[in-house]
Amino acid sequence: MQKKQWVWIFGLLCMLLQGCTPDYNWRELSVAEERATIAFPARVQTEQRPLKFDDLDLAFSLTTSSVGPAVFAVGYTALPGTMGLEKVTALKEAVVASLFARSGQPVTPAALSGEAFELEMTVSGQASWMMARVVVHRGMLIQVVASGPKNALPKEQAIEFMRSLVLK
Repeated sequence: MQKKQWVWIFGLLCMLLQGCTPDYNWRELSVAEERATIAFPARVQTEQRPLKFDDLDLAFSLTTSSVGPAVFAVGYTALPGTMGLEKVTALKEAVVASLFARSGQPVTPAALSGEAFELEMTVSGQASWMMARVVVHRGMLIQVVASGPKNALPKEQAIEFMRSLVLK
């Protein structure tokens, strides 16, 4: 066999082996106290931490999964039934603004309306980006984020994560 044929066969073999590596092993899970489902690309872990907003003490749960340095996360908190629309809107705006603050970009109306948005930033000297969405649904604030270095988070995977969110 000629050298060119070996190079071609080796390249084909590498592509086939890469396709067999299950870096993204999607699994659908229920989140936000059964108010949504979403497909995570790897095993998840959930932790809870307090979230202080004005005079409210909320429990913020964060379910995450990682593929290399790329992180896929859903954060959520139940909103008290006594929380008025004005305060709910202010909390949602604060959560969206905190994501935009990392990039130095101004908050967009689309992001505030619950649409998915993309942001570029530098993290530890590395070009990074995130795709995120923040919604309020059935008394629950839900934040969905896929983030990581540009060379480690394929846009198709971030889109798949966002698209898999189903509000119930």
